Amino acid sequence: MVIKGYNSYATFMGQKREPGPAKSDKGELELHFANWIEAVRSRDASKLHGPVESAHFSSALAHLGNISFRPGRHLTFDPKREKFVGDAEADAMLTRQYRAPFTVPAKV
Repeated sequence: MVIKGYNSYATFMGQKREPGPAKSDKGELELHFANWIEAVRSRDASKLHGPVESAHFSSALAHLGNISFRPGRHLTFDPKREKFVGDAEADAMLTRQYRAPFTVPAKV
């Protein structure tokens, strides 16, 4: 079996490796991305397949893992404030320095 992505695979059967069952669909990520683009273009959040908070929480988990690895020490994260407890260095890694005019306001 050859896994070619999130929703694609091919199988090869027997000693002659003859083609067997296969599937090749658009991947879940491609479908979610296309849905997100459609909602942005239409300015209609009701078109989204799921709540935007789900994407925030799932990507935040990966970002927090990367941030926790960098300083090489134990970090405590406050999920309600979305900040690290008593660690300005780790908090600084939660965002980046943007260049004008591509800035994010302090209060969104």
